[in-house]
Parts: sequence; C-alpha cells; structure tokens
Amino acid sequence: MIINCLTFFVSEGVGLENHNTHFDDRFIEEVKNANDIVEIISKYVDLKRAGDSYKGLCPFHNEKTPSFMVSENKQIFKCFGCGEGGNVITFLMKKENISFFEAIKLLCENARIELPVNNISSEENLKNYEKKQRMYDLHIELARYYFDNMQKNIENSMDYLKNRGIDEKTVRKFGLGYEVRKSSAIEYLYNHGYTKQELLDSMIFRQKNDELYSIFFSRVMYPIFDYRNRVVAFGGRITGSGEPKYLNSPESIIFKKKEQLYGLNLVRKYNAKRIILVEGYMDVIRLNQKGIVGAVASLGTSLTKEQSEIIKKQNKKVYICYDSDKAGRVATVRAIDILQSVGVKPYIISLEGYKDPDEFFNKNKTSDFMAKIENAISPLSFLIDNIKSEYNINIYSQKLEFIDKACEIIKSSDNAVEMEYQTKRLSEITNMSVKSIGVKVYGQYFSPKQFQLNQKSDEKTVKKVFPKIENSDTQTNEKKIIDIISKKPDCIRYIMDILNTDDITDDSFREYYSQFSGDVCIDFNPKNEEYKMLRKLALFTKIDVLQKKLKKLEQSQNTDIEEISFIMEEKIKIIKLISNLKEDIKGLI
Repeated sequence: MIINCLTFFVSEGVGLENHNTHFDDRFIEEVKNANDIVEIISKYVDLKRAGDSYKGLCPFHNEKTPSFMVSENKQIFKCFGCGEGGNVITFLMKKENISFFEAIKLLCENARIELPVNNISSEENLKNYEKKQRMYDLHIELARYYFDNMQKNIENSMDYLKNRGIDEKTVRKFGLGYEVRKSSAIEYLYNHGYTKQELLDSMIFRQKNDELYSIFFSRVMYPIFDYRNRVVAFGGRITGSGEPKYLNSPESIIFKKKEQLYGLNLVRKYNAKRIILVEGYMDVIRLNQKGIVGAVASLGTSLTKEQSEIIKKQNKKVYICYDSDKAGRVATVRAIDILQSVGVKPYIISLEGYKDPDEFFNKNKTSDFMAKIENAISPLSFLIDNIKSEYNINIYSQKLEFIDKACEIIKSSDNAVEMEYQTKRLSEITNMSVKSIGVKVYGQYFSPKQFQLNQKSDEKTVKKVFPKIENSDTQTNEKKIIDIISKKPDCIRYIMDILNTDDITDDSFREYYSQFSGDVCIDFNPKNEEYKMLRKLALFTKIDVLQKKLKKLEQSQNTDIEEISFIMEEKIKIIKLISNLKEDIKGLI
C-alpha cells in the first residue's frame, strides 16, 4: 500500500513540531512537484524505460530480475518483489534511513527551494507558494489573450504562420498567439484581477514614467511550457522588419531559461521514442506538424549543462539537428561536448543542402526526414567531417594536418569498436593505408592484423568464462543458447536486441553477456540456421521471463486503487509484448 508521507510521519511517533517547523500540505506538494521521482531514484537505481514507466533492481532487497517500478505520470514507486512503495519523500526516508524533515531538506536543496526553518514562518512560505501559483495563472491568462488576438488579427499573424507552412491545427496545439503594436494586455490582466506589482513580477511588463508597457508588440507569440505543461514564459517573433527578430521573456520566479526546453512537455505527453535537438521554435513546430514527436529547442541560448541533465533524465536516444551553416556546426560541437559530459552520446542528423528542418520540409516529406534519422552519424564521424571541411585534402600538407587532428579525435574515444571503424574510415577518406593511420592512433607497434577477428581466441575466452556449461545436456532455452555461443562467440550479436542482461539467470553467462551490451548485429543472413535457432531460443526465453513477471503481477494482493491501476497497466503491456514476440517467432519458421 502506498504510504502517505504525513501519515507515515505521525505513525512513527515523530512530530513536526520537534523540528521547530511546520510544513503545511501546500509546501509539501510544492516540494514533491519540484522533484521528479525518476530523477531522484535514478541516483540510486539504474532505471530503464518500460512503456510509460521505468524499471530496475529493487534497492530494498536483493533480486536478479527487476521488479522495482517507477511511474513517471503518477510520481510513485512500487516493488512487486518486496512490496515497498511510496512517493519521492518516502523513498528517500527509506533509502537513506532519515526522518521526514531530513528528506524534505534534501529535496529542497535539490530543487533550490528555501526551507522554512526557524526564522522563516509557515505564513511567509505560503505567500511564496501562492505568489508562484498566481504567476502561473497570469501566464495562462496572457496566453489566452494572445491566442484571441491572433483570431482578431488574421492578416498580420495567421498569414505569417501559413506562409511558414503552419496550419490552424498546429496553431491550437502549440497555443500560438499574437501581440498587436498597441497592446491592451495590461488592461486585460487588470480586468482579470491581477495587480500592477504582479504584472511587473512577470517581467513581461516594464514601467516608464509611472506607466506600464509590454516588452512584446507586433509579434507572433509562442507560449513556453515547462515539463509539467504549465506556461512559464513567452517567446515572440517579429512579423515585420526590426530587431531583435526573436525575443524571450526575461527570467522570473517561475522561469529559468537555462533549465527549460521548448517542446519538452510534448516529448513527455506523447512518450516520444527519441529526442531531437533543434535550434528554434519553428523547427520544433514543423517536426511535430509532420508527425515527428520528440523535438526540443533551447531558448535562444546554446545548450546548457542543466538542459543536458534534463535530456539525460528522459532516458531516450538523442539526436542533434542544428542549422547546417558554420554557426550551427559550432553549436553542434558544443552540444556534443556538453551532452557527453553528462553521459549522453548523441547522434547527428545531417540536412546537407538545407539550412534547418523548417526549410527541409518545404521540399521534402516526413519519410525523407525519417531516412535522415536512420542515417544519423556518431559524434566522432561528425567531428572528423567537420574538421575535414576546413581543409583541402588534395593538398598534401593540408591532408597531413587534417590526419593529425582527426587521429587526436579518434584517440579521445573510449569505444574500441568506434576507434577501429574511424581508423578504417579515415584511411578511406585520405587514401592512406590503415597501418599509417593506425600507428598514429594506437602507437608504433600497431598492425592491421589487430582488427581481424580471432575466432579461436574468442572460443577459448568463452570456455574459460563458463566451462561447465559448454557440454551441458540440460534442455533449457538459456543453456541451448550458451551451448551455441560457447562454440561460436560472434553469434552473440544475433540476440542482443531481444534479451536484456537482467533476463539471464546464469551468473557467469550474464557477466559475459553484459560486456557486449549494445553490440547488435545489423548485417545478417536470415537464412542462416544458427541465426534462426538463436533468435527463436532468445524469443522463447524472453516470453518465459515475461510470463513469470505476469504471473507475479496476477498474484498481487494490493488493494490500493493507484497500485491496482499501476499493475493493470503493466499487465496489459506485458501481454501485448508477449503477443508481438510470438509473431516474431512465426516469422522465423
């Protein structure tokens, strides 16, 4: 049963008054809302996306198969193995063995919320909370005003968007609006009960000679939503001549530019499979209109570390699709750097011949862009190609300089497969031997023979890792897989896209298997009998794992409404997955 944090606190016999502080319900809700449970638990548990939720090994008991689930939508966690469950506060209390007060303190520090202790009264904290709520409400009201303005000024606003290829359905989806030259927004907000000080606090209005004025005029307005779908700011694009072309709201009590990404609310709403980093609002809008969800843009600034951390928390494959001009390439290099510094490896989409996605769709279809995604290149490939554009490699001296810089890039990688691929690729680009490039990358003792697969050596390694299983007569699917792979190690790549490391029960094989994580075989012969056999065995194994998990869910005795809903969602997903896997097996027969 999910534990209410206040009930738990009181039942443990620890009164809030012991801390000389009273946390009212509104403050507790603010703390919970400001701390995403997936982000917090990810610091303790390696979570992997599982449909709308996340799964991992339970931190509260020992297990080999993940039964610990975290719901991003409901902001709760539940282990179907030991029964532990709760919210972000109770998780920290249990995991860190700390009090309710200490958990609140940690979460406040994480979200940069001022903790109301001793010299800060509950009344002051309540005022701060209500001030933020009023600011959210003001921004929603202002978004309505801008939207209505667009309908009243079709010639100046809607025509501009139509010329950019944006239809009315998309206008509504993104809540686009318009601000006229002589704004009546101030009067509108006054009529809706907002004060002069609240307008100034929004930072959208300024004062001159005792008169308020809007920083936006004659602009198409783009509401900026946070990941919880609240309007926190606006961007404005001038429709005529003038500078600046784009203008964003200044920072306020609800808006920190470096912590927001335009379009992130839709990534979460539609559970996008990927994130595509683009430069501007229109790129995000055009991609969504074309049915490609997952596009986000930083707000008029280069990608920040804070934004990269937010992207990392989404646990999705990341692509960069910045403008193809020199400034765009520089921004891409910087984005690669920042993303990799937080542990995200992005792929780069090339739109050669087009300035940006917005321009690309003026002449191309959705399927053409999907092909660009499929052909996205690694950071190393992009960095090498980017440097190559600065040299004329037909001139010998420039070729040598290019090779030196490219080799330094290759050496910076910690991925052996990528290094080998790029060494061979650089050899082809420059028409130099693999050996001459390899010596620069690996050192003077390099030989191209190092790149040749040593099958016998691999067989010995496999036998050493799990010798007892090699000749096993046990007819389990897993041991049949092990038997084949112990004889032909390279075949392990045939099943990497089916089985997770957690699906494997044999300790030795699981450890060996984990070393090949992500090394999926793309180039294969579907008539190959070993390929077909291994795929079938892996699919049967996966189905068995899922059926056991399904049985565990069906045996759950939980009575809490939220948890029952959580369990039902998981069961439906598993049943669908099993059905899909059975279809895959039919395709191999």
